[in-house]
Amino acid sequence: MKTDSTVVTGSTFLVTDEDGRPTRDHDGFYHRDVRHLDRYDVSLSADLESLEVVDVRPGERLLHFGTPLEVGARRLHVSRRQFVTDALYERLTVSNLTNESTETTLTLSLGTRFDDLFEVRGMGSDVDRTIEHVPYESGVGFRYDPDDLEFSRSVGVAVDGAGELSVSTTTGDRATATLETTLTLAPDESRELAVAVTPSAPIGDPRGDLDTAAQSVRTREQEWLAGTTLPTRDDAWADVLAESRENLLELRLDTEYGPVFSAGVPWFATAFGRDSLIAAYQALPLTTDVAKGTCRYLAAHQATEFDPERDAEPGKILHEIRHGELTARELVPHRPYYGTVDATLLFVVLVHETWRWTGDDEFAVEMWPAVDRALTWLDTYGRGDDGFVDYELDTEGAGSLRHVAWKDSGDGIVYPDGTHPTGSLAVAEVQGYAYDAMRRGAKLASAVGDSDRAAPLVEAADALQSRFDERFWLPEESFYAVGLDGDGTPIPAVTTNPGHCLWSGIVPGDRADAVVDRLLEPDMFTGWGLRTFAASHDAYNPQSYHLGSVWPHDNSLVALGMARSGREDAATQIAEGLVAAARARGNDRLPELFAGFDRTETDVPVTYGEACEPQAWAAAAPLACLRAADGRPVAPSLVVE
Repeated sequence: MKTDSTVVTGSTFLVTDEDGRPTRDHDGFYHRDVRHLDRYDVSLSADLESLEVVDVRPGERLLHFGTPLEVGARRLHVSRRQFVTDALYERLTVSNLTNESTETTLTLSLGTRFDDLFEVRGMGSDVDRTIEHVPYESGVGFRYDPDDLEFSRSVGVAVDGAGELSVSTTTGDRATATLETTLTLAPDESRELAVAVTPSAPIGDPRGDLDTAAQSVRTREQEWLAGTTLPTRDDAWADVLAESRENLLELRLDTEYGPVFSAGVPWFATAFGRDSLIAAYQALPLTTDVAKGTCRYLAAHQATEFDPERDAEPGKILHEIRHGELTARELVPHRPYYGTVDATLLFVVLVHETWRWTGDDEFAVEMWPAVDRALTWLDTYGRGDDGFVDYELDTEGAGSLRHVAWKDSGDGIVYPDGTHPTGSLAVAEVQGYAYDAMRRGAKLASAVGDSDRAAPLVEAADALQSRFDERFWLPEESFYAVGLDGDGTPIPAVTTNPGHCLWSGIVPGDRADAVVDRLLEPDMFTGWGLRTFAASHDAYNPQSYHLGSVWPHDNSLVALGMARSGREDAATQIAEGLVAAARARGNDRLPELFAGFDRTETDVPVTYGEACEPQAWAAAAPLACLRAADGRPVAPSLVVE
């Protein structure tokens, strides 16, 4: 199966197969959760073979194609230099490699139905669309403007330098267009064309706009490199860290509140709660600007009222926000959707950590009202009668999630034999996040002059720590349960979740070594990283989403927790395993997840299949791992007493 190749800037991206061609059902040009073109392909009257795909920099890709070899030589060469900003621009060069004149027909094939990203991913809908075409002097446009909804999308494609251009179109529930031009090339002649693909805007000057886009992409990279700090390394880490920085630029959304990392391409190119918060936390050694932008963005979208359909409660931080048609029609709840039990807690953690990294007291004062609302949510709505933060498992709303902690697949949390829990569920790492949020919230309260708020938070955190240790501890495993079932029964599956509890500090010091040692047992540690779920359990599957795969972000938080517990040896083992995995893959990049097979059995990390790549908290994982391996698991001068 061919993997994705993408050229991406924030929420705008072009996805193709690894050869740069649109051969799969999900390929196309996307902008703000809508696929504006499901067909975007260039061909000649002669066959073309893919030769090279070069990721030049974030937002810029170069493709090389050639006609088949004839007596050891190729007759024609095509290069396609693509730039993505909030649109797609392409410098297309066709070269005659022979000493004879030649003629060829260049064809640009286009198609769209403006399908919502959720539809591309397989969600059925009853939306009927009529797509119209809009004539342009040098190209074609498509428009979708339903009568029953304040929602419209358009895209224009213009070509400069093609000479006489023949355009044929079809319309209906899907519109297509074919743009053709005849190129007559003298010996050794090259012809350059400029192509502009512009969503929600009129076509301007394709060649001038292409030059502007090229400069914008390059300036964006230069500013990112100048504004971020990457540790100087001359070992295996160096290329992996550089790749991380590059991937994070690809995923940076520039919002009115500041930069935010989108979760990942192709399916999650939007702001999230949990994902964006954790990625910003991991990336703090690289930049604090994204952490500040993330906190401000999420505070601006903090829930202010109850809305059961969207799982919204006052003070809650969003899980996911979308901008496509199904969201506008309220067929999915992502406007935004608040189905997360942990983002509100992680929000408090990131605000505090960012304040301690920057020493910016004004930022702490600015964020305090949102932090106070988040802590009020925890006290009022987050905790169950037993004092643990939990969630109900019977959510049935369209687009809603069964599990709303980070392992949010349908079988994300199970007993060792695969039996599903019922009722409400209190997951281990969420208790740690709550503990950490209250401790950090108390520090913030004192810093902004709300000292009366601080003492009750510390008292509540201490009480939660005692309850957690008493109820979650599994003596037979010398480890913590992954969660408590609806009747309060511990779920004795060995997972990475308690490793997050090391990171949050809820694990008492006399338990930490036992937790670390259990995580490093062979049924958990693959050599590349920690499995999400122990291989000794019946339900283990190395090719499952959450029951045995390896997630780099998960491992990085566990490594930070190990280092916080004084186990730099273990943290280094995890960190170096992940770095080796990135290098063994051949691109120095960590994907969202990979299979949980033993390193000794595979030689390379085995692909999971549908993992996002690049993906924000995977891209940022090496930065967090470096902190852990270097024994710096918390912010400079941070002491959470």
